[in-house]
Amino acid sequence: MKKRNIPFGYQYQNGVITAHPQEVTVLNRIFSEYQNGMSLLDIADRLNAENVEYQPGVTGWNKSRIMRLIEDVRYTGKGDFPAIIDEDTHQAMIEIKAHKNTQHSTDRNHEIFHIDVPVICPVCGFEMCRRHDSRFQKCKQRWICSKADCRTVIHKADCDLLGDITVLLNRVIVNPDLVEISAEPAYELSVQILKAENEIARMLDTLDYDKNALRKTMIECVSLKYADIDSAPYIAHRLKAVLANAEPLSAFSLRLFKGAVREIHLKKDGAVAITLINNQTIRKEDEYAASSSNTAKSSAENPGENQHS
Repeated sequence: MKKRNIPFGYQYQNGVITAHPQEVTVLNRIFSEYQNGMSLLDIADRLNAENVEYQPGVTGWNKSRIMRLIEDVRYTGKGDFPAIIDEDTHQAMIEIKAHKNTQHSTDRNHEIFHIDVPVICPVCGFEMCRRHDSRFQKCKQRWICSKADCRTVIHKADCDLLGDITVLLNRVIVNPDLVEISAEPAYELSVQILKAENEIARMLDTLDYDKNALRKTMIECVSLKYADIDSAPYIAHRLKAVLANAEPLSAFSLRLFKGAVREIHLKKDGAVAITLINNQTIRKEDEYAASSSNTAKSSAENPGENQHS
């Protein structure tokens, strides 16, 4: 690959180093995205996806190349190079880099690093990514949408997220009947299963049938029947049994979470909802709706209790 003989962002004009307008636009974008928390890899991937050229006819963006641009002091006007950014901006990026280099001290055994279900953006429905920045005083964690033209940001502390999930899990632990179980559909044998059963019957009616062939056909028949079973009611029944046998949580339980939750949903205000493995979503506001419904039902069943003597 042909190497550049001048830093990205600059060009020669009549033997003098000047700023390259199009490349300066790319540089400012890189610096802005890095300061806003985007990773080196994400920045490089987006530039490659958009076919932004590093030099004529060449893309090839990667983490190392992006980091070299961020570290290059010449962009502040050092030497014979005109300034593209001020020294404060450059220093801010260096501090971000230094902070990220200290992430090896992060406790990777914390539950938040073992939540492997998607966290869903409330705006576009894409998956969100967790970011941590110790420079923030009030809330050091935030979730950023991974969709390039969305990038919704929601500030949500790890302890608050896990606490809200625990509250929602306790709702269904205390009342497992909240788990919705779909009605099992009437079961009908498929054409493939009927053919397999007929073939088994035909082979058994033959005096000198091939045992290996019969065994193979029987296994295929069982496999077809198993694949034909609607698993949704089974999953819901199993989930309900797990919750019914669980004690109310005093703290977040990663084991129960992994066995019960399929997705996490964040709202713009930081509110949390969870989708269980039976595709049922549990929200905080549902609790009040359920309470109102139960109160109304109780009043209808015991009308005398609400009358003054």
